[in-house]
Amino acid sequence: MTIQFNRNPYKVTYYKDGEKKVIRRRPPLKLHDILPQDEVVLKKEKNADFQAGDAFRVKHINQRHPNVLQITNEDGVSTFADYYDLKLEKKFAARGGVDPLDLPENNRYLLWP
Repeated sequence: MTIQFNRNPYKVTYYKDGEKKVIRRRPPLKLHDILPQDEVVLKKEKNADFQAGDAFRVKHINQRHPNVLQITNEDGVSTFADYYDLKLEKKFAARGGVDPLDLPENNRYLLWP
């Protein structure tokens, strides 16, 4: 399964003072290499359940807001975090047809010390 983040424009319709307004928006560029199912470490504390230095799984990345990630802990509790508050720890999602287990950073124990 390949996830593609496109930047196709979309329309947002809303009402202001009883008048219908339509604006055109374009999603921003994706500025990180994190994908759903990857393991990340939180750089700064969000609340009591999401402490700095703890590892979490990326649950979802919205197509229209690709730089805000939904992360979840081992209890299934989730929250949203900006990409710059996260550090990619382990890659589990397939990237460009390469199995994540074949990536050298995930096989550090096989490297000569």
